[in-house]
Amino acid sequence: MNVKRRYQHLLASLWPKTLKNRLFIILSFNVLIPLLMVILISYKSVYPLLDQRIRTGIQNNLNMYQMSLENTLSSINNVSQILAYDGRIGKKLSLFLEEKDLYTKTQINNDILQDLNIISSTNPTLGLYFYYFEDKKQMLYQSYNVREDFSLEKLPRLVELNGITYYGPHRTNRQYSDVQVLSVARKIVMPDQNNVYVYLETGYKVWDKISQTGQDSSMNDYHLIVDRENRITYSENETDFPIGSILNSGSAGKLQEANGYYVFETASNQGWKAVDLVSKATYHQEVRRWFEQLAVIVILSMLLCSLFAWMIWRMVYFPLKRVNQDMRGLENSDFDTPLSRFELVEFEVMMRNFDAMRVRVKELIQENQLKEKRRADFEVEKLLYQINPHFIHNTLDTIQWLARLKGQEDIDMVATSLNKLLYYNLGKRGPQTTITEELEALKDYLTLQKIRYDFEFSVTIHVEEELRCCLVPRFILQPLVENSLYHGDLDNNGLVEVTAEPDGDGYMFIRIWDNGRGMTSEKIASLLEKHSEEQNKIGLGIGVYYVKRVFDSQYNGLASFQMTSELGEGTCITLRIPRMYTTKDGDNQ
Repeated sequence: MNVKRRYQHLLASLWPKTLKNRLFIILSFNVLIPLLMVILISYKSVYPLLDQRIRTGIQNNLNMYQMSLENTLSSINNVSQILAYDGRIGKKLSLFLEEKDLYTKTQINNDILQDLNIISSTNPTLGLYFYYFEDKKQMLYQSYNVREDFSLEKLPRLVELNGITYYGPHRTNRQYSDVQVLSVARKIVMPDQNNVYVYLETGYKVWDKISQTGQDSSMNDYHLIVDRENRITYSENETDFPIGSILNSGSAGKLQEANGYYVFETASNQGWKAVDLVSKATYHQEVRRWFEQLAVIVILSMLLCSLFAWMIWRMVYFPLKRVNQDMRGLENSDFDTPLSRFELVEFEVMMRNFDAMRVRVKELIQENQLKEKRRADFEVEKLLYQINPHFIHNTLDTIQWLARLKGQEDIDMVATSLNKLLYYNLGKRGPQTTITEELEALKDYLTLQKIRYDFEFSVTIHVEEELRCCLVPRFILQPLVENSLYHGDLDNNGLVEVTAEPDGDGYMFIRIWDNGRGMTSEKIASLLEKHSEEQNKIGLGIGVYYVKRVFDSQYNGLASFQMTSELGEGTCITLRIPRMYTTKDGDNQ
């Protein structure tokens, strides 16, 4: 478990934390991995095909070289057959040697020369030829002058078949010439003659054409010709493969190595072999060229992919950087500077949402500043109007005792009711009270109102006994009854009924009904929706709006406030409130 955690911790430490570095790593792998896969696949599939193509090309060129060499030797061999004893010219030669008559011998000689001229003209590959009497060191009918040191033993023998000896490339035996030629020596059996040969060489530049057959200018290769014993009879590279040495190699067509060269062989039907030596550097030159081309393609692909990766990185990272700058502007309370614009739809939508959020934040800040200003103004106003309640109570008590001393009962009753009402309303016993206490305060309020009004009205109160200890918000009945008195347009003998009765599901109903003239729905809406200056001048200056706000604040939707009215029928306000009681510990339940 610890090892796994260490491994995860190591990966977490190596993995970058910034989007910039992560994009760099991911896009780099996105570029490198496909290229590496292409290189690997190319090496596994293309390299064997390319190697096989090189080997096949070299082998085909060598086969062409061997066939050209073999065809040339066969062509010379065919001519030698005509010059042999059993051939037409060979028979004439035998007659020429046997004839004693000088005239006849001259005629035979002329015929032989005429036939030899025809052979020379019809065989362009034929060069030097003559009859050679090895025992006598005598030559007859030479087509050209022959070197004085001519010897068959000095020639590079390829193979001997049926009395015919094939010689590999060597310097011509024609006097005053150094061209390379191929040659054939055919032994002739003639009466009374031993070791007689007809010797033939290829013509001028025939070998040059053969040596260029199948040659690839891009290959730095050398040709060898070996006999049946793999002895080198001809070599284009005598430094590493001298004439007369044995070539150690495998079977023809198989890739073998010798002295730093790859050896390719092909065997002739005549028994000798043509060999092509290709240096390793030359052999792998095309492979290297292919790798160089592949490297160029890979580098160009990497540059192109890097360009695309940079474009993707720029397309993502730069807009995020500009978004970050705009957000820092919001952090510095800059709400008015225009935000950046983007071509990409996703970033543009994000900036629109951010702009909407910025506008909303600005509005909330302004609202909060306005609320703070209002609260400060309220605190100042509260301080200006704050009066010591004890001073008011003591003053009213003094008025009450003076009225009693002088027998002024009305003044005594007004002072007593006002003192009790102010004591209740200015009390500091919390936002809630019992229905009983609220009704007592309502009675004091009605006493004062009856003295002030010049018309008669009556208020009836009916409360179920079980509800008298229920808790209600402080100071809610007085504004509602006051609404009936001021806005209900009560006539003389007007009636206001206050009732409280339980509801079966843990609630209770409180209704305030009057038999006034009623009011329109527009009037009701104006009383519920705002607190006007006109209401401040009426009665206690609070109104129905205060009661509705108290309900919304204290009950959080658990209580309901409903106000209905019909013209000529009166107005009814219904309150539906959860029943709550005060425990002995002072808690509500």
